[in-house]
Amino acid sequence: MADDFPLSEGTTLTTAVFGVPVGGLVQVWTDQPTVWRLLDAAAFSDAVGKGSVARTQISPGRYREACLFDVETGTLVIQDREFTERTDAGYQIGGRVFTAEPPSEVFGDPWEDLSTAVFRAAGEAFARGELIVVEPGGWDDSDGRYCLIGAFHDEGVDQIVLETAPAPTGSEVWPAADDETGQTISAPASDDSLRGAGTLAIDAVNRWGVAPWDVTITYVVPAEAFTEK
Repeated sequence: MADDFPLSEGTTLTTAVFGVPVGGLVQVWTDQPTVWRLLDAAAFSDAVGKGSVARTQISPGRYREACLFDVETGTLVIQDREFTERTDAGYQIGGRVFTAEPPSEVFGDPWEDLSTAVFRAAGEAFARGELIVVEPGGWDDSDGRYCLIGAFHDEGVDQIVLETAPAPTGSEVWPAADDETGQTISAPASDDSLRGAGTLAIDAVNRWGVAPWDVTITYVVPAEAFTEK
């Protein structure tokens, strides 16, 4: 084992879920939330949000990306969802190790980072037949605040649909809403409409009184989440 490898023999790793990496920071939830500065934030951001990282189910059909975490060293281990090799001894699973430290500063514009991450995650999810929900992070299911972004085929037209609760009242980018409990808008599917949906989602999230690293992306598999039992 290399001398600079962040984990040592006997290290206990804890299963954790994490938020969207923004501004060089990521929030990690084990039994309590902690915020960390990633030493290679660009590589971590590139690795997650594409559907290739191991996930954990928080309710039927709803998944969040997960990692193994060592709070003593600030080490995050993300594993691939698919095995890389099958042998007589079992399956080989790939993964990557990232190191983090207590936060000292925020880099760039974390809200812009969140918008970029949502745009990319939505496009990747649609290709897999999934939807995404931007909501407060952690192990618990939604607390009622959410922004769902989905792609649907309706009457021969592909549509991008954005649904949020509560309605973002007073917004300069959302149309006025009659019902303050929630709002839904749609537009013909295109890169521009998807990017616009990301902008609208971030505007709504910004009104929840949370920091951008407080939220996560939940991946929804419609066949599992919306099937009547």
